[in-house]
Amino acid sequence: MFGKKKIKLERIVPGVSRTPDQRQFFIPRISALEDKVTQKRGFISPVFGKNVKDEVVIPKSDRLQGDLNKRYDAFRIKQKLTKEEAKEKYGHEYYEFDAITNDKKEKMVRGELSKEDVKVKKREMDHIEEDQVDTNPLTEQVSLDEFFNAVEERVETKEPTLEELTQSLQMNQEDFDIEAIRSKMEEDEEAVIPFFSPTEERESKPAFLFGEEDAPKGSSTPLEAEQNPYEETQNDGYRLPPVSLMRKSEVQKEKNEQWVHANIDIINQTLIAFDIGGEVTNYTKGPTVTRYEISLAAGVTTKKITSIADNIQMNLAAHTIRIEAPIPGKTTIGIEVPNKEREAVYFGDVIDNPKFLLNPDPLLLAIGLDIDGNQVYTSIEAMPHGLVAGSTQSGKSVAIASFIASLLYKNKPDQVKLLLIDPKKVDLQQFADIPHLVTPIIDETKMAVESLKWAVYEMERRYDVLKKFKTLNVKDYYERRQHDRFFESMPRLVIIVEEASDLLLNGGPEVEETILKLTQKSRAVGIHLILATQRPSADIIKGSIKANIPTRFAFKVPTQVDSSVVIDQPGAEKLLGRGDMLLLENGLIRRLQGAFLSPQEVEHLTDYIKNQAKPAYLFTHESLVKIAQETQSASELDELFPEVARYVVREEKCSLNKITQEYGIGFNRATQIVSSLELYGIVSRNVGTKPREVLVNDSQLIGILEGLGMNHE
Repeated sequence: MFGKKKIKLERIVPGVSRTPDQRQFFIPRISALEDKVTQKRGFISPVFGKNVKDEVVIPKSDRLQGDLNKRYDAFRIKQKLTKEEAKEKYGHEYYEFDAITNDKKEKMVRGELSKEDVKVKKREMDHIEEDQVDTNPLTEQVSLDEFFNAVEERVETKEPTLEELTQSLQMNQEDFDIEAIRSKMEEDEEAVIPFFSPTEERESKPAFLFGEEDAPKGSSTPLEAEQNPYEETQNDGYRLPPVSLMRKSEVQKEKNEQWVHANIDIINQTLIAFDIGGEVTNYTKGPTVTRYEISLAAGVTTKKITSIADNIQMNLAAHTIRIEAPIPGKTTIGIEVPNKEREAVYFGDVIDNPKFLLNPDPLLLAIGLDIDGNQVYTSIEAMPHGLVAGSTQSGKSVAIASFIASLLYKNKPDQVKLLLIDPKKVDLQQFADIPHLVTPIIDETKMAVESLKWAVYEMERRYDVLKKFKTLNVKDYYERRQHDRFFESMPRLVIIVEEASDLLLNGGPEVEETILKLTQKSRAVGIHLILATQRPSADIIKGSIKANIPTRFAFKVPTQVDSSVVIDQPGAEKLLGRGDMLLLENGLIRRLQGAFLSPQEVEHLTDYIKNQAKPAYLFTHESLVKIAQETQSASELDELFPEVARYVVREEKCSLNKITQEYGIGFNRATQIVSSLELYGIVSRNVGTKPREVLVNDSQLIGILEGLGMNHE
C-alpha cells in the first residue's frame, strides 16, 4: 500500500576509507591461510589470532580467555615448538590441537585399529607426558601411556573361543550355596539385618533407615549427619529402633468422591436459601474431615455463615461441623465436615520420613497428619512445655505414647532422660524398665511431689553450671564448652505427667508451686514439662500455669468452657474423638489427625530397646522417701503430729473427718498431718474413699517418735 524506498547495497571493501557519513557497519574477517593442511587442521586463538606467545599457561576458572597483558593463550598447556620442529615431526605447525577424536578412541578400545596405527598415534603424541585422557568421565583419569598400553594389549589379545568361554563360566557350586550363606549369616551377628524382613532388599532402602552399625559404608545415618553432644562411650553399641517395628497403612485405591461434590451442592443451596452471597470455591480432603472453602461476596459479613451453622449441619446430615471464619492466611471461610469413611493414620506412616529421621533435633515429636495429608512434627524445645487435654476415648493417652515413642526413636539413653508420673497406674506402665528413665515410673502422689522437687533442684544445679561456664542455655553450653576439661554431661530431661489434675488436687499448693517454677525457668537448662489431663477446668489448670505453657493439644472435650480453658476459644467440643485434635502453636490453631500407636507396637519397641541396655536410675523411690524424711525435720512437723499419731494407732484407723472433729482443726491442716504420718510409714497411702490403714503398733510408734526426738507419753 505504501511505497518503500529501496536501499542501495554497496560492497564493503576492507581498507578503503570513507567519510563518517558513508561509513557502514561491517564484520572484519581473518585472512585465510595459504597452507591447505594448516587451514584444515589449524587453530587460531579467539583472543590473539596467530600472534600467540610460546609460554606455558595453565588456565584458571576466572581466566578462560587468556591473559590480555602478557598475551598468553589460555588453551596452551605445553611449550610451543618452533615451526620447523613441528613441521619436521608432525607435518604441520599446529600439532597441539591434533587431538584424538572420540571415534578413534572408541575404535582403539574395541580393537578395530591395527597395532601399527596405535603405535603411530602414540609416537605422534610422545611429547605430551603429563596430559591425561578421560576414558570415563564418571570414574577416573588415565594417562596416555597407560591408555595406549591398554589398547595395545587389547589389540594383541586373542578373542576367546567358545570352549574357553564355557570353561570360564563353570562355577563352583559350593561358592554359591544359598543354604551355606544363610547359615553363615545366622552365625555372624554383624551380618544379620534386624531392621527388615528377609523379603526386603537391603540395597533398596535409603541409608537413614539403617542403624549405625548396619549402614553401608559411605552412607549417612541421622547421628552421622550431626554428631550428638550427649553421645557416650558406653552407648556406642546402642542402635536406634528401626522403622520396620511400626505398622504402616496400605496403599489405598482411588475412591469415588461423589459425596464431596454432593456436599458442595448442599452448602451452595443453603447459602442461596438464606440469601447469603457466596459459594464453595475449593475443598481439601483430609484423613478425617474435609474442609470446604466459601468465598463471600462483597459486603457479606462472616457472622452470617456462623449464624446458620446448625442449618448447614442439618442439611448435610453431619454428626458435627466446625466453622473457621476466616481461615488463617486466606480470604475464605472454612467448613470442616466429617468424611463418610475415616482413613487410619499410623505412627509408622508419620516417622518414616527423612524430615523426622534426619532431623538433628533430639526433641522432635511425630504428631500426625494435617487436613492436607502432610506429616506434622513439632519440637519440645520450641514449645517449651505442653498441655494435653481431652476426655475419655479422645486419643489423649495414645498421643502421649506417640510422644514418648518419638523420643525413643531419636535418642540414645544418655541423650534424653524421661521422668514419667502416672497416678492412674496403667497408661505409662508399658514404658517401664526402659533405659531412658531417671527413676522407675511413679504412681503415688507423694513420690510425684518429691520427684518434682528433685527436678527443681536439678534445674537450679544446672543453672549454676551454666553460670560457671558463662553460657546462655544448654545448646550454647554444648556448642562452646564441649571440649572443656570440666565439661559435664547435661542430657535433656522431659517430665510427663499423665493425670495432672489428680496430682494437683491431691498434692495441693506444693505441687502447683513446683510446676510453676519448672514452667517458668527450666527451658534454658533443657528440662521440659508435658501435662495431660481429662479435666481441663479453670480451678485446676490455673492461668498462672497456662501462661507458661503456650503449646496445647486439645482433643474432644464435653463443653465449650473446657475448650476455652485449653485453647482459649471454643472448637474442641466439635471434634470427633479417636485422635482428632486441635494444635495451638505459636498463636495459630491447626486441626490434625493424631497418629495411632497400638500397645503391640509399643511392646515391640520397648523390647527392642530393653534387649540392648538396662536401666540405670539416677535415684529410686526409696531414696526419694529418705530425702523427704531428711528435709522434713521434727521442727517442721505439726505440733499435733505425735498426738494424732497416738490417736490413729489407738483407734486402728485413720479418718480425716474423725481427726478434724477430735482436735477441732481445719481440713487442710489435718491433711498435712496425715501426709506426714504417711511419710514416716505410720499409715498407708490413700486408696479412693476408703480410710487409711494403720501400719504400726504402739511399740513401733514409740521407736518412730523417739527417732524424731518427740515425747512418747
